[in-house]
Parts: sequence; structure tokens; C-alpha cells
Amino acid sequence: MTLKERISDIFEKYSVELAVEEKEEPKEVAFATAVLESGQEIQTDADAFAVGVSAFVVNDEGERIPLPDGDYKLQDGSMLVVAEGAVAEMKEAEAEVEAEEEKEEEMKAEEVTEEVQASSEVLTREAVEGMIAEAIEATKKEFSSQIEERDAKITELSKQATPSIPRAPKMEAPVSVDLKSLSIQERVAAIHNQFSK
Repeated sequence: MTLKERISDIFEKYSVELAVEEKEEPKEVAFATAVLESGQEIQTDADAFAVGVSAFVVNDEGERIPLPDGDYKLQDGSMLVVAEGAVAEMKEAEAEVEAEEEKEEEMKAEEVTEEVQASSEVLTREAVEGMIAEAIEATKKEFSSQIEERDAKITELSKQATPSIPRAPKMEAPVSVDLKSLSIQERVAAIHNQFSK
């Protein structure tokens, strides 16, 4: 019996039915963006850039980096003065440029709404089973790679282990000599040979 079949049996046993819940439309995150004259996009957590709001850039990894202190000219002609990562002063541009920006922001908001609506799709039972199976396979691969790494470390450490201490050379057992059968000189030589080893 495959894993999918087991999961299906469990769902049937406990009368679990997968259904797509109608979700409310996601709320749009309230943050403003602006483009510097150089083309770099900057952002703030507030609804719009204003004195006192934080200003930052977002790098490729999604990290928020505070905007360094200084004067920044935006593409619309307005100026931002940033001090300690926050907008200290704003100098407005012409009113026509602001109207164009508002239209662009509205168009972006409409595009985001359309993308959110297009991305919501109905999941079937087979799709959910497939997702579960993929997750289980990914977990198995992760654990097997961890086991292989552990085994490699054990092998490496066993190679690095200190060699065992060599044993002392074996001493020969003294040869027992019947001293009674030897002459005095032979007895002295035999005793001397036993202690000199």
C-alpha cells in the first residue's frame, strides 16, 4: 500500500473531506514606495512618505536596510532629506507629477488585486495528496542526506583517532636450568645470564 493510499484511507476512516475555504481578499500592506532619480526604489512602512517616517531599501534577500543620511531627489522632482534612517524634511515637486504618481499607484493596486484573484485556485483531493507525497519525499531526502553526513563524519573521526599505544616487547620467560647438575662456574654463568636480560 502506497503512502498516498494510506493517507486516503485515514481521510476516509475519519470522514475527512478536503474543501477550499473562501477566504477574504488579502488586505493590502500599507507601505509607500518611491523611486530615486538614480532608479533605486525606496520604501516606508507608512501610507506615504512624510516627515518622521522611516525610509529604507529592500535588498535581493528581502532585508530592509535603513536609507543612509543625506538628500535624495526622487524621479518626480521632489526631495527627501533623511537623518538617522527617517525622513527629516520633504520638498514637494509640481502638482502634475503628483497626479501622475497617484494614477500609477492606483494602476499598481488594481494589478495587485487582479494577480491575487488570478492566483486563487481550487485544490482537488489529488493535488493535496500530491503535495503531501512531495513533502514526505523531501523530508526523506533531507534525513538520508543528514545520515550520510553523519556517517562521513564518523569515518573521518575514526581515521583521525590516535593510534593505540604499542605494547612492550615480550620478555622471554627465563629458561629453568637445573643448577644441581652444573659446575660452580656454569652455575654462576647461568645465574648471571638470567639477571642480565
